Amino acid sequence: MRHTPFKFLKLSFALFFCISINACQQKEPPLSEEYLKADAAFRERLSKGRDHYLKLVGLHKLVLGTNLFGDSDANNIQLSSEGLPATIGAVELAESNAVFTASDSLEVRLLKNDSLVAIWTDEFTQSSENGAMLKHQHLEWQVIKRVDEYFLRVKDQNSALAKAFKGFEAYPLQSSYVVEADYRPFAEFRTEEVNTQLGTNQQMDFAGILSFELKGQTLELSVGDGGFLIVGDMTNDETTYGGGRYVYVELPDSAEKVTIDFNRLYNPPCVYSEFTTCPLPPVQNVLPLEILAGEKYAQL
Repeated sequence: MRHTPFKFLKLSFALFFCISINACQQKEPPLSEEYLKADAAFRERLSKGRDHYLKLVGLHKLVLGTNLFGDSDANNIQLSSEGLPATIGAVELAESNAVFTASDSLEVRLLKNDSLVAIWTDEFTQSSENGAMLKHQHLEWQVIKRVDEYFLRVKDQNSALAKAFKGFEAYPLQSSYVVEADYRPFAEFRTEEVNTQLGTNQQMDFAGILSFELKGQTLELSVGDGGFLIVGDMTNDETTYGGGRYVYVELPDSAEKVTIDFNRLYNPPCVYSEFTTCPLPPVQNVLPLEILAGEKYAQL
């Protein structure tokens, strides 16, 4: 049987295509069973950690002076959760502290030890701080400071959002997105202001620089205190959240190799809760390529 030149060309191309595909597949070594087990444990911890944010039902800006809150529309802050008293209490906000006073005969407890409190004072000294969490029945709240502004953050243990949330879609795990980086620590932490999704600025301490190779490019990321990385890439606003994603690395005390696992890029809490504040990637951490790894924007 004779092959025409055209048929021969098609066969040659098909053969070349198959060889090329096989070669590409061979370049992606499989992930070990140990890695897969560790990743499953990471996903479980991530899911449990999100429970706090999923139960948030309010983030209310406080004003200097008296801030009443509860079910009644006569309060400065009206809460919409079921079964709440007309007024839970008042937060008296000053320049560096916030004093909560419970309404008469109302049972309010300190979450950390379940002790009864009628009056509670939070002192604030840092630019970003969280006050103690107080509770009444299924409702919990705390005063938080973000730069120079104070907010009442409210959490409901009966949140419908928490009960309905199933997680996010994610890219398939790929060994090529587990990279070794050179860590260059700074002599001292460098403090930089980064933007948040609320349009405010937040101070962040950076520990050093991570340099690595990915997809044939030499790249760098500024790593925060504790190994916290805020990463932007070309999938943002396409398949992933527009404000970047987060991942942690284990930082040594000196200049050594550090593993960055981009498979573990996860969505900031502001993706699934409007009552959070999330820092956005600093300019130097927006990578000029697609990171087809980690969580996507779409929910399951």
